[in-house]
Amino acid sequence: MTTMSHQDLSQILTLTPVSELETTVQSPMIPAGNSNWTTSFGVPLEKCRASLRRKLNEKEKPDISDRRHMVRMMVDEMRQHCLNPTLSQCAFIAKGIIEKYPNSLQDRTEEGEKMGSGHYTLCQQLKSRVDNLNRNNTLARLRKERRPAVTPAATADNSEPARKCAKTDSYGCINWQPIVLPEGETKESLLHKKEELKLIFSHEGQRGAYRARVAELMETTFETQRRNINMLPAMQELIKEWPFLFQKRFLLDHYNQLTGIELDARLRESMESKGKRVMTFFQSQLLCWGKEVRTVLANLAKEPELDPCLAVVLTMMAFFHEKEDALFILADLTTTQADAETQLSLPRTPRIILLAKQWMLALEGKVFITPTNLQMDFTSALAVLFGSHYAFNIDYQPEAASTLDFIQRFLFRINTEFSKCTAKFQTSKKTNKMVQRKQVSLNPHVAAFIRDFTEFDWQNF
Repeated sequence: MTTMSHQDLSQILTLTPVSELETTVQSPMIPAGNSNWTTSFGVPLEKCRASLRRKLNEKEKPDISDRRHMVRMMVDEMRQHCLNPTLSQCAFIAKGIIEKYPNSLQDRTEEGEKMGSGHYTLCQQLKSRVDNLNRNNTLARLRKERRPAVTPAATADNSEPARKCAKTDSYGCINWQPIVLPEGETKESLLHKKEELKLIFSHEGQRGAYRARVAELMETTFETQRRNINMLPAMQELIKEWPFLFQKRFLLDHYNQLTGIELDARLRESMESKGKRVMTFFQSQLLCWGKEVRTVLANLAKEPELDPCLAVVLTMMAFFHEKEDALFILADLTTTQADAETQLSLPRTPRIILLAKQWMLALEGKVFITPTNLQMDFTSALAVLFGSHYAFNIDYQPEAASTLDFIQRFLFRINTEFSKCTAKFQTSKKTNKMVQRKQVSLNPHVAAFIRDFTEFDWQNF
């Protein structure tokens, strides 16, 4: 990272053909309570615009206006069967249409990879249109039994456990809990190797990480590491059992075995190909953004040598209305591990402590990764921060969920079907009060940004 003063960085962070297509024959009227109509529902193409039919036939994405027309027309047809289709019915219909026209309607990244379930955006558009038409129609509303209210006051500190263990491989993991042991190994032999690692660390400390034997042992004992992590021990206990795991090199190696992705290399590749284009997207449309984004862009213009990865993350946090301290904390260059733990307010969820030229990783209110000469730039810090959420089964903190989901889907290209933020409550960005959080499988703000960026990028590059 380019050298810069703590004051300069603080200033930046102040604010955050038609005949070839099938047509659908209208089904007879079915009572509102019957959901069988969804199984035979399709796009009534005979009512679609010629431009939309052409795009679908040529397997191209329709224009925004044509897509909106399709949604309105589809909802009108759906309401011939049921005045107020449920979200699950909208999802069923959206999924069926996406499977028929994936190239034209599926949620995809700019690389053409399916994003989430692929039909989330269309489902939400259909349901939003239904709700809009029914906003003043009380007879069409579905009545549900009221459930007792659950409030975050049930917990003493209004916070959820920092770590949640997934039950199966998910969120992009391909090796969450290995079943087969390494060839030639038993559980007893792996435990012996674990003890050998602890012995090396006790004699050599972090310097032992440079030994080839340590790298070999860390790779071989991955199954045992996962077993210990998934048993949910306290982080302080975990660092005693696996001290080398809390170093950049081995944490990223662990992530590679867990997901099959070389995190640091992929992040640098993404920043090389996307970083400047993201900043151009924002800088060329200044009048479109709110005060937070314009302020950050103005401050970044004064620091042209700033690490481009940091510039992108700061801009995206402002765009999502998320505060910078939800991901990282500024500290003086001379701050030590003891200083950070006693003088800084460290939350339970992962944070990067930025020391201008170096960084530290904090988890559960403690510093677990300290500076070394091998981790000078913010790109490395971001890779470790993101990797720690996966390696230690930590959900995304709700106060930075949009930014982390953007990093996951846009920069790392990990397009899972579910969200890695499962918090039930979060602090409202408007009232600063604790409110119930809506559970979604795909962050709508991230999906909208990727869609708008891809459209802008296609038109300008």
